[in-house]
Amino acid sequence: MNFVLIDGNNLAIRSAFANDFMTNSSGVMSGAHYGFFNSLINLKKKFSDHTFLVVWDSSSKRRKEESTEGVKKGLIRQAYKQNRREGEIPAQLSAWFETSKHLKNALGKAGVNQVTVDGYEADDVIASYCKMLANDNEVVIVSSDKDFYQLLNDNVIIWDGMKGRFFGSGDLLDKHGVNSEQYVDACALMGDSSDNIFGVPGWGPKTSFKAIKESGNLNSFYDDLFSKLSKLEGFDEDLTEEEFNEISEKTTKTGAQLYPEVFWGQKHLGLLKSFDNKKIKVNKKDMMAVIFKERVDLALSLKRMDDDIEGLPDFSTENCNSKDENMLIEYFNYYDIVSLREPIKVFFGER
Repeated sequence: MNFVLIDGNNLAIRSAFANDFMTNSSGVMSGAHYGFFNSLINLKKKFSDHTFLVVWDSSSKRRKEESTEGVKKGLIRQAYKQNRREGEIPAQLSAWFETSKHLKNALGKAGVNQVTVDGYEADDVIASYCKMLANDNEVVIVSSDKDFYQLLNDNVIIWDGMKGRFFGSGDLLDKHGVNSEQYVDACALMGDSSDNIFGVPGWGPKTSFKAIKESGNLNSFYDDLFSKLSKLEGFDEDLTEEEFNEISEKTTKTGAQLYPEVFWGQKHLGLLKSFDNKKIKVNKKDMMAVIFKERVDLALSLKRMDDDIEGLPDFSTENCNSKDENMLIEYFNYYDIVSLREPIKVFFGER
């Protein structure tokens, strides 16, 4: 069988911003509704022999707990995705949050399967379905979220409808020089600012992908790095608070912190002292990777999807019993997206 797994929040939010000029007669923003169903209609036409599932987000209990503990330990400044809860919510997002139940109800009237699993993000649910299905089936993931790169294989491919292109394991290798398993290792080193996942200060994509490509994986990278740096002066030396403050407060000519985000109590800070005193010759980025290894371990856990969710519902057949074209048309009328009334017949056996 063939399956299409849609990252619901990703598609809805992208649609909301892409069509933020659209409102109904009462001034309610309708861009998310139009964009989502327009994309869904096109997907149904393109993947006519596939079974569809829309997966919605819940908050990740595991990531929240792990990152909160990381904040307490001083490893990171803020918890997972806490940056998204700061400041004023854009009108596009606010409108989507307020009216999302209408879209979900309309999807049901179109006979589209949907699932939300409490305590797990859509990424985790999709990863678990991929693990269940991909050995014997073709799975198409619909999302612009690069986190899904870690799921790519011969039977799993990503479709980005807004760019109108597939992205597979071969594309990942061509773009970054790594496979899907290596991708998440590189992400742990560089972090992800959009999700408030902190990696090694000073490490970006170029450095991270190069390191994983050369080492093979994160474990081998650290095995080699510790083997090399553990022989250097200061590796096991602890610093007094006074020594640490003297080093950590140093800045560049532009006023930036010379050794960003280090904190007293981290392991191997003696390397920092020896490096600062020019007693050892070592690549600064390698030294920072060793000092921030515990943070990288946390980043890897936050970045890696849970693919072992138990008790997921079977969606191998379409939910035909709940289809109601008349109610779906009422929904389109309310949101003034009547141009979709005719194309929507694709859900009711008419093309």
